[in-house]
Amino acid sequence: MSHSVLLRRFIFLLIAVGAACSGCGKVGDPLPPRNRVPENVVNLTAVQNRYQVTLSWTNPSKYIDGAAATDLWHVFILRNGAPIRDLPVTGPGTVQSVSVDAQEEVGKVSIYTVRVETQRGKFSVSNGVTLTPIDVPGMVAGLEGNMDQGQIQLHWQVPTQNPALAEIYLVRRQDWDAPQRVKDPGFIDTEIEAGKTYQYVVTPARAGNPPVAGPPSSPLMVVAVDRIEPKPPTGLQPPVVTEAGAFIRWDSNTETDIAGYRVYRSDNPDTGFVPVTELLTGNSYQDPNYRPGSYYKVSAEDEAGNKSNMSASVRAPE
Repeated sequence: MSHSVLLRRFIFLLIAVGAACSGCGKVGDPLPPRNRVPENVVNLTAVQNRYQVTLSWTNPSKYIDGAAATDLWHVFILRNGAPIRDLPVTGPGTVQSVSVDAQEEVGKVSIYTVRVETQRGKFSVSNGVTLTPIDVPGMVAGLEGNMDQGQIQLHWQVPTQNPALAEIYLVRRQDWDAPQRVKDPGFIDTEIEAGKTYQYVVTPARAGNPPVAGPPSSPLMVVAVDRIEPKPPTGLQPPVVTEAGAFIRWDSNTETDIAGYRVYRSDNPDTGFVPVTELLTGNSYQDPNYRPGSYYKVSAEDEAGNKSNMSASVRAPE
C-alpha cells in the first residue's frame, strides 16, 4: 500500500475521532448557588393560660431553595425582638410548642416571634404574634361534690385572689373532650352511671374566645352513689276522723327520686313512734286503727334507700 493511501486513512481516522469527541469537555450552564436558609415559619400562634403564654408553630421542612431541611438546630423565642428562650428543634415539618412566663408582662403589648437556626448558622424568622397578657383569677376554694337524685352536684367558692375576674368557670371531667362553661359556682352533671367514680377539676377564667384561665383546682373524686337523705316531709295536716279511721295527708317532697313515704304513730308527741305502713307511693293515708289522741309523723325514702328524718308531729282528735 502506498504512502499516500496510508496518509489519507490516518487523516480520516483523526477526523472521525474528533467528531465523536466534539462534546467532551464542553463547559455547561452555571448552576445556581445552594441557599440553605430554612423557610420561614408562617403559622406561629400565642395563647395565654394563667400567667404563661404558650407558643405553637410548625418547623420548616425545606430550605428556601426547595431542598429538604436536614440540619435544623435550635429555635429561639423572641419577645419584642429580644431572645428570651431557646430549645432544640424537634424535627423538620413537626409541630412544636413551648410556654414562657408572662406575669411581668401583664398589661404590656408583646410581639412574639420564633427564629429557626441551622447548624451552619443560617436562620429565618417567623410571623409575629401580638398579645397583651392580662391578670387572671386565683384558684377556687372548697370544691365539693356528691351524688343525689340521680345526678352529681358540684359546689365551690369564688377565688380569694382576684374574685371579680372569675367571669366563668371551666368544669372538666376526666372523660370529657372539652370542659363545660358555667357562670356561677356550681354545676350539675346528669350524664353519669351509678356506681362509677368521676374526677372533676374546676378552673376560673376570664371570658373570651378562647378564655384566659387561672389556676385549676385540685382534682375531686366523686363516687356516683347516692348517700343523701331526703328532706323531712312538710305540710302534715291534723287527721280527719271518719268511720273508716283517721285520714291524714301531707305535701309531696320536691326531690325527683322519692320512692315513697312511711307513716308513724305514737301515744307520745316526742317518743315511741312506730311505723304503721309499708312504703306508700302517695301523700295520704287512711289509718283504720286510729286511736283518739294519737300522734302521727311521716318520713320520706328515696330510690337509693336513704330515709329522711320524721316530720313534725300532729295529733288526732280525742
